[in-house]
Amino acid sequence: MKKIVHVAVGVIFDAQKNILIAKRSDDQHQGGLWEFPGGKVEADETVQQALARELDEEVGIQVAPELMTPLIQIPFHYPDKSVYLDVWNVFETNSGDFKVAHGKEGQPVVWVPLAELSDYEFPAANKAILNALLLPELIAITPDSDVESIRSYIAGCLGLGIEKSPGIIQLRAPQIAQAEFVELAKVLYPQCLQAGVKLVWNCPLDWFEAEGSEYSDGLHLSVQNFVALSDMEKRPVVDDVWLSTSVHNLAELEQAQQLGVDYLLVSPVQKTSSHPDAEPLSDAELKAILDHTRIPVYGLGGLAVADLAEVKKQGMQGIAGISAFYQL
Repeated sequence: MKKIVHVAVGVIFDAQKNILIAKRSDDQHQGGLWEFPGGKVEADETVQQALARELDEEVGIQVAPELMTPLIQIPFHYPDKSVYLDVWNVFETNSGDFKVAHGKEGQPVVWVPLAELSDYEFPAANKAILNALLLPELIAITPDSDVESIRSYIAGCLGLGIEKSPGIIQLRAPQIAQAEFVELAKVLYPQCLQAGVKLVWNCPLDWFEAEGSEYSDGLHLSVQNFVALSDMEKRPVVDDVWLSTSVHNLAELEQAQQLGVDYLLVSPVQKTSSHPDAEPLSDAELKAILDHTRIPVYGLGGLAVADLAEVKKQGMQGIAGISAFYQL
């Protein structure tokens, strides 16, 4: 049993929203790759205290612990080492404060726009951090209804404005056939693209393989489709397409992570009108799932946008739902 090393990690933003990354020396574990600054949490430190110390020691910036906000926690097992990455956002409060940042240990450091982070090679454990940075806080799921109602729902979501609208809309339409589903997506995708919202299809894999790459940003596997694919040995879509599914217990969580999904919906968090017979997860069940996940997680079921701050305290990326965003 390998000892797990608790590591505090800082995603450091300057006033222009560029992110500071550093290159690991060749003689370090995962040497030669880029990373977000941070280091080991000592026994007598809180995570924030450890991160403040490490940022001062590594890149020469001083940050008050109370100005850090949690992003994601990632347990990750390499063949030779296990780490628990405790990742926090660190924002520049006064423009210019972070200009002093430099590699105090001789390591190269660069400020990189979020959109360009994928141009740099990071350790495998950092993929979830990159996804957490790119994913929104809110996911809307279309109601189980007819085409016109779905179009109306999405128009309502897109009309909420940049601050309130979901960053992802999951197109779920189990009542319509493949041809109608694809035609609907062809109409909706340009609307979502213009609004800066990602459109993710919830449909069988063969539907997505036919035309999904042209008219969507990703695929969500329903319970039935996930079960059908759960014995696959590799991810069913390419890496630059978002892949997600829903989980309800630890066994499903591990299957999903082995399949290579990018984010998860965990449900039901609370009682929900769309599935009134489904019993919500207990606090212990939900905590167990969150403690074992290595990727961003959204709470699903009975949640409202007003619950966002609370679910983020629990370690989730955000919330997903139907009525949370727009009522038909």
